[in-house]
Amino acid sequence: MIRSIVVLCLVCSALFFVNLQSRDFWAPDEGDFAQITRELALDFIVPHLNGEPYAEKPPLFYYTLYASQKLFGSVRDEISLRLPSGLFALVGVVLFFVTIAKFVKLTQAFVSAGILATAPLYYWQARYVQVDMIFAIFVVASLLLFLLFYTTRRHSILYVSFLCLALAFMTKGPLAIALILPIAIAFLFSEKAMGIIKIRDICICILIFLTVVIPWYLAIYWREGAPYLYENIIRQNLTRFLDAWSHKRPFYYYFTTLPLDFFPWSLFLPLGIGLAFSRVKADPKTRYFLIWFLWMFLFLSLSSGKISKYILPALPAAAFMTSLAFMERDSRYNKAMLLILSFVFFALAGLLFIYQPGLYPEFYPVRIIIGVLSVTLTLALLFALRTTRMHWTFPVIFCFLVLCYLVGNFEVYGKWNRYKSPKPVGEKVASFVKEDRPWVYYGSIRGVYVYYAQRQAIHVDEHDTAGLEKIRGELNDFFILARRRDADEVFRTLSNVKLVFEETVGGTPMVFLHYEK
Repeated sequence: MIRSIVVLCLVCSALFFVNLQSRDFWAPDEGDFAQITRELALDFIVPHLNGEPYAEKPPLFYYTLYASQKLFGSVRDEISLRLPSGLFALVGVVLFFVTIAKFVKLTQAFVSAGILATAPLYYWQARYVQVDMIFAIFVVASLLLFLLFYTTRRHSILYVSFLCLALAFMTKGPLAIALILPIAIAFLFSEKAMGIIKIRDICICILIFLTVVIPWYLAIYWREGAPYLYENIIRQNLTRFLDAWSHKRPFYYYFTTLPLDFFPWSLFLPLGIGLAFSRVKADPKTRYFLIWFLWMFLFLSLSSGKISKYILPALPAAAFMTSLAFMERDSRYNKAMLLILSFVFFALAGLLFIYQPGLYPEFYPVRIIIGVLSVTLTLALLFALRTTRMHWTFPVIFCFLVLCYLVGNFEVYGKWNRYKSPKPVGEKVASFVKEDRPWVYYGSIRGVYVYYAQRQAIHVDEHDTAGLEKIRGELNDFFILARRRDADEVFRTLSNVKLVFEETVGGTPMVFLHYEK
């Protein structure tokens, strides 16, 4: 087991930490969280973005970023603020492996952990400054510890499980309860084991939860009052679930995103789910992971607001069930999927080699490398199918994904950054707003520009032309940053506005304007 843990740690470290500084903070989220972390030094109780209270999430995620920034202050923020996501992702893989190794053979446990570590969504979130990875690992830890409690009946493990639930709550709010408790209750009910948790245990768990959660909520109520709590608890959770104001998507949304976010393992997930259903009565552990996956998939699908990253806490359960499929080496379904996978990657290689080689020419060497790896994968899978060496298939796919991700770490993100980075625009803004010259951000606030400009902006919401007129009455001279599509509103509202510069960031044209009476 120690050897497997070392291998997983080395692979995860290479995937999650190598070359983190190759790209700047990207909009929309990374720059927001970087700026919130910067402003946390001025107010440790109330998170702020651009000087305004930021009530979308509880503070534990920001505290984690702040601690990492202070601990690794000698390195760039692009590294120190991304490290927590990678560290939590690594811990999640190892904890997942160690836990399920108690119930299944070591080979299956390693396959499960390897699938999780190389799932595209998991890999990407491990290298990104967002709340979702840290939240997901607290949720996963709580559920894995609950399973350990059930098998060992050690009540101390139950208490640690609820501690993780409380920490998940302090990371992303009541969603933690909605994801964790129904799974635990449904599993105990299916086992007819509700009695293993005594009234005393429930009281201790509630006490642990309240001890973690209540202090900050009391402090924030004292500082900001009921409106902040309404935004943090009701609007960002209940309202977003029932009638989201953004990212409103149909019920079937995750049926369209999970196949890519979990590719290529998603090809084998249907067989894994089928095998889990066939063992649902005989194997309680498999039933636990089946309940875990189905509940999260259903609950998140019922939510009005959906983003693909929200499914992240369900990936360990998906990885476990997919490992069931890989243990069925003689399955006709597996052979069919491997054949399809071979043709997919062979076709991908052909496209990479011949399709518009002059398009983004700086990426063509990378296309050749990925194409060669795809051809190699195709040949290896076909050879395994031909010679019935089905035990080769997982390590071949696993190694292919690891190598592709490493190519991305070293060769893709730095070049992609030239098109995606808001930093050049932010630094240009900084060069104009020195000596306390005011500037306005017009539109939905993007903290990344505030972060790289190193100066807070006067924020005016999109289409709020009255807000622009108010600023015109108060200031004689100021700059304005806005999306090109919103610039016409600025020109119609304000006279004497001149274009300073225009640049495109990630496909979004941005304009920087100067107003002077």
